[in-house]
Amino acid sequence: MPATIDEVIDALLDNADFEASNSVAKARAFVTAANQFFILTPASQSDQGSSLSMGLAEIRNLLTAARAFVNQADTSSAATSRVRFLSARTGWR
Repeated sequence: MPATIDEVIDALLDNADFEASNSVAKARAFVTAANQFFILTPASQSDQGSSLSMGLAEIRNLLTAARAFVNQADTSSAATSRVRFLSARTGWR
């Protein structure tokens, strides 16, 4: 799991093409990296008369898109339905 800001940025860049590659795994990895990015990156920082601020809105928009992609394309057992066929030979009353 990425721990430094450079590793998190690399994970964001590696998984940003989740829609183009149609990969739920990449979308999930992007969501994780984006959450870590928000934790590790301050919105603004100032020190000795200089300041720095970052626009986090674009990553937040991509995070929302990734979450929607995962929810829409989720192939886990919770998202699938099963059909059961009953036979007249087994258990029929």
